[in-house]
Amino acid sequence: MAETVPVWSYAANSLVVAAIVVAGNAVGATIAGFALAKLRFRGAKLLLGLFLATLVLPGEVTIVSQYVTVRSLGLADTLLGVALPGAIGMLNVLLMRTAFQAIPREMDEAAIIDGATAWQRLRHIGLPNVRGMLSVVTIFAFIGAWDDFLWPLIVLTDPANYTLTVGLQYLNGTFIANPRLIAAGTMISFLPIVIVFAALQRFFFRGVEEGAIKG
Repeated sequence: MAETVPVWSYAANSLVVAAIVVAGNAVGATIAGFALAKLRFRGAKLLLGLFLATLVLPGEVTIVSQYVTVRSLGLADTLLGVALPGAIGMLNVLLMRTAFQAIPREMDEAAIIDGATAWQRLRHIGLPNVRGMLSVVTIFAFIGAWDDFLWPLIVLTDPANYTLTVGLQYLNGTFIANPRLIAAGTMISFLPIVIVFAALQRFFFRGVEEGAIKG
């Protein structure tokens, strides 16, 4: 199968996209969530309302504008162009905001009295208390990027840049009479999700429990 269809190359492309999306959400959603939960600045409520408004819109509504933006940046038919729209998910920002809000205000006030900056509060108080929710965001970001099909199909035109989901469709069309090869490709696409979840499941369930208690 690998000699006829470069399935390992497709898997590597998917890993690159997933890594960018996971890193973007882990860093961007954490910083944005902390800012919305713990920092006071003008327009915070308006910004939060805009984040909530984006969750109401289905992805199909914005996909054309996303493609125009990616193309104008010169990122069409690139893995970065595939990863860019999902680099910071609004839902992940709201999840991290909820996690930071669960931290007692007294801890922040004590740190401020001691002269801690916002970055120090994030590093020493915030992050140790939101590891559970951060693992939830990481798992959801990875699964979303790894399983995405429509957006990579629109952005990518060069078969060398295909992600695994798009490549599997090619595999299905090429070897439609050989279900063993199709099943093998499907298993390859499924294994990374199992590995990521197995590695983070302890923190994942902690984050789910924290959200359930505060919800």
